[in-house]
Amino acid sequence: FVSSNGFLSFGDGDGNCTSCGRFSTESFPDPDDPNNMIAPLWNDLDPTDGGNITYKYVMDMPDKFVTQWTEVPEFDSGGNNTNTFQAILYYGSGCIEYKYGSLDLQVLFGGNPTVGVENIDGTVGLDYPTASILDGSITCVRLCYDGTNYDVVDVTGDPL
Repeated sequence: FVSSNGFLSFGDGDGNCTSCGRFSTESFPDPDDPNNMIAPLWNDLDPTDGGNITYKYVMDMPDKFVTQWTEVPEFDSGGNNTNTFQAILYYGSGCIEYKYGSLDLQVLFGGNPTVGVENIDGTVGLDYPTASILDGSITCVRLCYDGTNYDVVDVTGDPL
């Protein structure tokens, strides 16, 4: 499930995604729904007011699935406060990369954004501090899962 609110979710394992439309954020890990998610910039966003969300599978070594939110405004901002960012899932590696372009979050609704990742039952997860992303000093975050935990392995990748 690709959410307009800046996250991806794989639901509960049975194809259900309880609360996938949720715009209020939480810290990871948290057993409350939604779980099993990848959150490059979870916040109350509104693509019906502008921008777009696209995704594609890129068959290139390494293969990857790329989702991009392009100039998606915050909810109730009148189409202003637009945000561009990506989530890139690398096939077979357990690694995810978040890339950030122009961000203009004013945190109008939904609280502070959440950046991170969480497992299927919300017991294992990683929160990444958002201040350095929002101020533009970090433009790329790479997270990897080692079978037990998620770790930040790089914050120096190429920006979006």
